[in-house]
Amino acid sequence: MAFAQLSKVRLEYFKHGHGQERVVFIHGFQASAAIWRMVQQALPEDRYVSIAINNRGAGASQSPPQEADFSIPIFASDAFELLAGLGWSDYTLVGHSLGGATVAQFAVDHPEPVRGLVLLDPADPDGRGASPTSGGHAPEELLDRMMEARRRRQSGDAPSDGIDASGAGAPAELMRQLAADMRAAPERRLRGSMRSMFSLRLGERVKALPMPVLLACGDADELIPLSAMLATWAKCPPGTGLHVWHGVGHSPNLDRPAELAALLRRFIEAAPARAGGGASLGKPG
Repeated sequence: MAFAQLSKVRLEYFKHGHGQERVVFIHGFQASAAIWRMVQQALPEDRYVSIAINNRGAGASQSPPQEADFSIPIFASDAFELLAGLGWSDYTLVGHSLGGATVAQFAVDHPEPVRGLVLLDPADPDGRGASPTSGGHAPEELLDRMMEARRRRQSGDAPSDGIDASGAGAPAELMRQLAADMRAAPERRLRGSMRSMFSLRLGERVKALPMPVLLACGDADELIPLSAMLATWAKCPPGTGLHVWHGVGHSPNLDRPAELAALLRRFIEAAPARAGGGASLGKPG
């Protein structure tokens, strides 16, 4: 692990490999950088160097005191500042779940250093308010319900947020670490990041992104249904790749780390169409 002191916060990140191809991993709502460990390890370290960032309030990253200190634009700004401080450019951004919205925000705000964008079981770039999954509840009521449900799960041993790789061969130590990180996530981080989803409206800007884009997901995702992710895919630029794993849930980074790493390699290394293999499709221009 390593730390970067930014202008407003100190972030923890995990670096793996020493190759020329650069990949940046961003986790989702309650998770941490630990969710990317197996994918990082599956990338050939002599060809790839990757960084998995713990957003503010995750892992050992600093956790500011106010709910307003946490949002998708803030997470994206932090990641950009960290990478600029490291002197990184020409990298592929990979975001999972709410991290998908974070990397989309990053890419529309700072497209120049981004070589490619990968959305893994992503949140809608037009936010939670645009989705029927809110069940008709007002944002504040929905937030309260979500936090109450989370508190009821706090005594359990299994991760939540749609993350369950208990039968997929993920090491027990990794799952314990991830569960501990998720339990330790401060409520102000979760409320702030989810509140920002209610006002997120990036769809039109995402459609105009200049870099190659790939959306990858599992068709058994119970947190973000396949229909919702196909709607997100429709908001991506023409030529955006689509890869769907059959029978896989919300976290292919835990369930299919080697396959995900192979998909990332094809996306990064193949030209001009970077998404390929398996059940992958490319949107017509």
